[in-house]
Amino acid sequence: MSTMIAIMGRMARNSGQVARWDDAINSKMKLGPEEYAFDSSPPVRADAGGVYPVAVPGVTRSF
Repeated sequence: MSTMIAIMGRMARNSGQVARWDDAINSKMKLGPEEYAFDSSPPVRADAGGVYPVAVPGVTRSF
């Protein structure tokens, strides 16, 4: 339960919306990589300036 509540907190923070238990359970969001290997590429990459994208509450939709 504590892990799901942490996931729901992340969903709420990223989206700026209330995240409910059913939203988290039915979400298609993937929290892990497609494959686990040392030579696989990361799911998020920095831009040319070395800056990573940041979730913006009310703009980013995580569920």
